[in-house]
Amino acid sequence: MKRKMTALLLGGAIFMACAFTGYAATKGDADLDTKITATDATLALQYTLIGNKTGMTDEQIKAADFDEDGVVTASDASYILQKTLRPEFDIKNGKPDDPDTSDGVVVKSFDELKSAINAGEKKIYISGTVDCPERIDLNTVDAGVEFYGLTGEDGTGAALDFALLRDSLSQRGEVGVGIYIKGGGYDFKNLIIENAGDCGVRIKNNDSGDPNNQNAGNCTFTNCVFRYNNNSGVSITNGSHDNKFYCCDSYRNGDIVQKSGADADGFSVKIGAGGGNYFYNCRAWENADDGWDSYDRMSDGKRYVTDITYIECLAWHNGNPDTFTGEYDYKMGYPLDKNLIYVKALMAADGDFERKYNAKELDLNNWPNVTMKLLGYTNNYKSLYNNWAGNPNGFKFGSSESDSTGYRYIENCIAFDHYGNAKNASQYQAKGFDQNCDRGSGGVRFDMKNILSFNNVENIQMAKMTPLSISGVVWSFDNCIGPNNVVYPDEPSEGMTITEPQNKEELRQKVYAYREMIYGYVYNNKIPGKQICNVFDETIGLEDVQGF
Repeated sequence: MKRKMTALLLGGAIFMACAFTGYAATKGDADLDTKITATDATLALQYTLIGNKTGMTDEQIKAADFDEDGVVTASDASYILQKTLRPEFDIKNGKPDDPDTSDGVVVKSFDELKSAINAGEKKIYISGTVDCPERIDLNTVDAGVEFYGLTGEDGTGAALDFALLRDSLSQRGEVGVGIYIKGGGYDFKNLIIENAGDCGVRIKNNDSGDPNNQNAGNCTFTNCVFRYNNNSGVSITNGSHDNKFYCCDSYRNGDIVQKSGADADGFSVKIGAGGGNYFYNCRAWENADDGWDSYDRMSDGKRYVTDITYIECLAWHNGNPDTFTGEYDYKMGYPLDKNLIYVKALMAADGDFERKYNAKELDLNNWPNVTMKLLGYTNNYKSLYNNWAGNPNGFKFGSSESDSTGYRYIENCIAFDHYGNAKNASQYQAKGFDQNCDRGSGGVRFDMKNILSFNNVENIQMAKMTPLSISGVVWSFDNCIGPNNVVYPDEPSEGMTITEPQNKEELRQKVYAYREMIYGYVYNNKIPGKQICNVFDETIGLEDVQGF
């Protein structure tokens, strides 16, 4: 049996697509090696991005078309990856039935959306992209209102786009928040929330110091995406409590003009956030600040952040300015992200920039320096790097003020590829799992089962947190070396045994294939939803999670 080897560049690593001749391809076996693995999902995803440049044969392309609809899409990559995780997995062909919208009202414009909210509608179906020139304020207690995004015929998600509001403002602040929730009992499903001038969503009480005025919370977000907002994707603060996030993505949120990346996390649960905030199968990636942040600052929040749960969650490549200047995508061979503020400024300054990018005519050592303007502020490339304030961390569990009042539950979570500003050595150190606490043994308490952390400058820094239980595996490998050649070793908590897995290359490949699959969804304006990255040989379903 002869074998043809095709090299595929993916995420800075070379994967070999092994095409066996004389083999009747199994559905999903895109590299024709007689096995269905994460590499097959990677090939399918890469084909959706760069087509025939992958060098795949007709037989490979046919095998990659898992749903057999005649075209290879991000959905096929997802199906193949799920097949690697569950051999019994299969799908039913055909387009799913449209939901019955007779129990609510369908809206296609902001005026219709605003009217439905003011009329007290309990179920609001959102169709297509709704351009929002105003902040959406939701102040009713126990509202019982559901916002449901309708998936388009091409599989794209419904969106609330706040660019009109953002670009109408001349100053920063909460006026630029997309959805501001001071009430409770709101549910959001299958929605993209993007381009706000501040946080995409903020859930916040009016007065965190009044124990009788803690109405903000009890909200649920399922299959939602928060992206390109000018602060955190989601902000939970000032006593807001019992908010649940299922299968959500928060990415490329960045306040790079006015704050040089200082404050835009993926999910911000900090400064006095209340208890009962849960994240299941959520992903926080490529944000200007941390993936998840639970920073305590008593002068503002007037209380400690209490309990937060993270289950089946991933964080990667947060806190790096290269993401927001377009350099990261260029280096990795990804398409130009025209939604980034700095890339918009580059294209406005040079009408030929996109062609140069696609033709690989740019110099990473001499990236164009242009000025950005937003919300009455200006910033440029040089100033952005000199003053970069984003924290390149995955899961940040506290701050110097945090103590044993706080509690975190962590299970089946992964953090990888965190490294900071390479142009400033003091801003380079990054952590996958970060205590961010100076309290010694009196730090934030936690229970942990199964974590994987790799290719961060410091994979695990939890020495000053207080473990209640640690079980399963604590895997760490491949710490990055800083530009000053300093190696930062892991700092485990008491009783935490860190091991380097024997199959680390297999784990890395599976995680990177998963990442590429997520890219394939969101960059085609589709919502990934539930996508478990099973590297621990055991997964947690919603039915197994207490409190969901």
